[in-house]
Amino acid sequence: MVSPAQLPHVSSKSGFGDNVWRFDHILPGSVKGDGRIDWAFEFPVRRRFTDPDFDGLRTTAKHFLLSLRHYPPSGRPSRADHGLVRTFLALRTLLRWMEGQGLMRFAQLDRVTTNRFVASETDRRHHVTGEPLTATTISKSLKLVNDLWVQRSLLDDAPPEDPLDAEWAHKLRTPHAAGVGHPYTPDEIVVPLLAAAVRLTGQPAEDVIALRDQVQRHYDNAIGAGFGRTYAGRIAIKAARSFQFSTLPGEAAPWEAPFTSTKRLRYLLDRVIDACFVLIAWLVGPRASEIVGLTCGCIKEHGAADGAETYHYLVGRIWKGAGPGGRQHRWPAPAPVVHAITLMERLSEPMRLRTGRDELWLAMGSTGVIGPTPRIELGSKAAWLGRLNTGFASYIKLPDYQGRRWHLSTIQGRKTFARMVAKRDRTGLDALRAHLGHIARAMTDRHYVGTDFDLKELVDRHALDETRTALEALLTAPRLGGRAGRAIAARSQFRGRVVDAEVRTWVGNVLHETDMRLGTCDWGWCLYRRESASCLGDEHGPNPVLRTHSVCTGCANFAVAQRHRPVWERRRQRNDDLLAFPDLDPDSRALAQVRIAECDRILLELDDPSPDTAAPAVAQPKHSAQRCP
Repeated sequence: MVSPAQLPHVSSKSGFGDNVWRFDHILPGSVKGDGRIDWAFEFPVRRRFTDPDFDGLRTTAKHFLLSLRHYPPSGRPSRADHGLVRTFLALRTLLRWMEGQGLMRFAQLDRVTTNRFVASETDRRHHVTGEPLTATTISKSLKLVNDLWVQRSLLDDAPPEDPLDAEWAHKLRTPHAAGVGHPYTPDEIVVPLLAAAVRLTGQPAEDVIALRDQVQRHYDNAIGAGFGRTYAGRIAIKAARSFQFSTLPGEAAPWEAPFTSTKRLRYLLDRVIDACFVLIAWLVGPRASEIVGLTCGCIKEHGAADGAETYHYLVGRIWKGAGPGGRQHRWPAPAPVVHAITLMERLSEPMRLRTGRDELWLAMGSTGVIGPTPRIELGSKAAWLGRLNTGFASYIKLPDYQGRRWHLSTIQGRKTFARMVAKRDRTGLDALRAHLGHIARAMTDRHYVGTDFDLKELVDRHALDETRTALEALLTAPRLGGRAGRAIAARSQFRGRVVDAEVRTWVGNVLHETDMRLGTCDWGWCLYRRESASCLGDEHGPNPVLRTHSVCTGCANFAVAQRHRPVWERRRQRNDDLLAFPDLDPDSRALAQVRIAECDRILLELDDPSPDTAAPAVAQPKHSAQRCP
């Protein structure tokens, strides 16, 4: 075992033998407990881990944690301070279980004993919610016991054998196959969530900021006149009661009831800040610590490689696996996020001026006005869970999902962003198409020099899942439209069958051997091949400028399934309505008629039970590459 003398100090504040380890580097938005490890924790029988009986076990536990920092397992980065704290929390759970079982050495954690521990974790309930532990929490327990075995050469007390049997080892190596990981936000939730956030960061945010400035001005004047804080607050409320909230377009009344209290002002300010957080998390994809660590002036502008487009980037720091201080990173930022950052700079300005700090997410521990001695600190990541679910979700009346209330989490934004970028069929995400297209272009532009490899991996994984699901649907669909769809329906041996193990195996082999991926298309499936693409796409995928409904109908890569029927029915109806205008010019009338014929062709193919009978071709006018109405 490595001796304490061979290990550097835990930090500038703590040594190996201290009962409390205090670390130098903590993530933005962390609470005080996130920067310390207390080895004097209690057991249920009122003994402490610092009691003499546990000296040997405690020393080994300390060596184990520091070994993950200074001698990490092969292929893994050195464990950062916040990572050591999280590992300690899982280790503390194991140690408490061992004490209850009468185990005083890690050497007693053989495979049978480890299986008992994991089984107890599976049966354990969360101490607050009463719900069973998540697969992620159980996976951390598996990983901890496995790490004790992996680091055995550095410890004088370690498990005597690989503690994981084949089943648990498989789940640890393939956590996503075992259901481990935070879910993404489903479309039925993310669309109203983002719509409400965009709405709130519009004119309502301007109203709230104007009201805050007015109330603060009256309050400061009253304090300057010698009034106490309570009476000054009453004066400010009375002076601002005439404030009029805006009536938004399409609504009959102001979006908010008349102003009555500074508590309500603070509530509205919090909801606007929540909306800004949601837009950044769900439309850009940084982690919560990376959002909370953003500072004033974090939006930068850069031109695309060809000079045809300008991109805005969110400049911050990535902390995971980056060591002390993190590393700088740039995320492509769409217009709603750029606006959200602008709002946060205005919202945080009074607090930044008072504290001399430059963080955007500074928060007050009082009502909506800043008093003579305000308590201002950086909001914690843990607080966002409560704000998003009990504050923001309730305020915007977020709908239920499958009959149950959907629980938002800060990591969901990242997972959802990756899924939306990778999503190849966005028929349910109309309001987000332009943004997602912008992000896809920015992520492939040479000026995007970011190194968020975890985010790229998430995108690639979701893209592969999308491709697999689409191929399974295409192979088993009884009817398909489009040139590629007709060819698949005519030749598929699985046509009309349910998706079973044979279908999944066949699709898996195709993906493994061909590296096939779907091109993004909102009105069908694009089995993209550059050599046969009518839109003249490149090696990255379809051409987003020339790819239209009309171009796709004549493309050999295009397939349409029943799920896309509403898109074509709506397109046909729009053009049919266009023909009803008596003053429509002849060229537009001819173009509308061609588009109606295209829709009829696709709909006929979806209705036709015979895949061998192709629908009649439609003449393509010279305008066919134009955008459809």
